[in-house]
Amino acid sequence: MKMYQKLMLGCALIAPTLVVASSAQAQVSGVAIADPETVILTAKALDAANTSIATTYKAQLDQANARQQALQTELNTLYAPLDLNKDKKLDDAEIAAAEAAKNPALAKIEAAQKSAQTDLARLRGPAILAQAYAIEQISQKYSAAMNAVVTAKKISLLLSANTVQFSTPAVDVTDDIKAELDRTNPSVPITPPAGWQPSQQTQQLLQQYLQQQQYAAAIQARRAAAAAPAPTGKAPQGR
Repeated sequence: MKMYQKLMLGCALIAPTLVVASSAQAQVSGVAIADPETVILTAKALDAANTSIATTYKAQLDQANARQQALQTELNTLYAPLDLNKDKKLDDAEIAAAEAAKNPALAKIEAAQKSAQTDLARLRGPAILAQAYAIEQISQKYSAAMNAVVTAKKISLLLSANTVQFSTPAVDVTDDIKAELDRTNPSVPITPPAGWQPSQQTQQLLQQYLQQQQYAAAIQARRAAAAAPAPTGKAPQGR
């Protein structure tokens, strides 16, 4: 539980402050840019690791999904009496009304959420830790891939893309470093040694990756809902 909470802490990504050269100067003097986070979090090795994690921890992840669904069902039941306009959503006014009335459903909702969070942390924790370990292994391989590209392209100064306000595609070697990393490290281990603790940078990268996954899932869900055919006819009325 504590490990999962530690890994889920939101932190700003490390972005070293560097002097930005113009694209024209970069091409002349051998200055280029790259995005290390993109290289690491889109590496083929991480995709392979996620596939292995999904298999290795399938039982726990299935249980976590079932627990998440059970929580949603429970919350829907608890929300119903508070949904004054019956739109199946709780707005600020409805929550404020429930708080003013000291509705006991609010305490039940909070208890249900806390209980589920504990269960989900326990069930998902091992998979999250394995994911962090994979990310850290990939991060440690980044320097070698970067150096290979720097040498091959005769780059004299490589800047972090996060600190550059403008550049032309010609000076961005992110894809080149990713290709080198994928070529030399198509996979990484996912089983951390006993007592292993992720570094702060790994925690930051993991947080960024999980946020990206959640965002992608939300976008996919909205697209699926938008593509669903509209209901035809009226729903049967109860007596």
